[in-house]
Amino acid sequence: MRRDIGTVGGLVGLVAGLALTSCVRDPGPPDASDTDDVVVVMQDIRYEPQRLEVPRGEVVRLRLTNDGGIVHDLVVDDWESGEVPPGRTAVVELGPFDQTVVGWCSVPGHRGAGMELEIVVTP
Repeated sequence: MRRDIGTVGGLVGLVAGLALTSCVRDPGPPDASDTDDVVVVMQDIRYEPQRLEVPRGEVVRLRLTNDGGIVHDLVVDDWESGEVPPGRTAVVELGPFDQTVVGWCSVPGHRGAGMELEIVVTP
């Protein structure tokens, strides 16, 4: 099927595709810019690790890698990572934090089954 970028629909499709590419991507080989990423693996009904320590007032960059068999996400307060399909990775920035918070997966039943991530603020 041919996409006509000159139409509004084609442009919307192109922009939506670019937005998804910038949020959810294959991790690729590590490089120097990845050294500050905090890796959180999503598996079945849990995050690994289940607890992170974050310095007060700092933004943390997370590499959310879905090693499970279904879509997962991460919700913290009013912020959402968006869906991360199986086998994919999303790189997101979160914070700054001034108090300890709990994040969770919004897929129905996952939070109730214990899929939570505690983000502990350190002085």
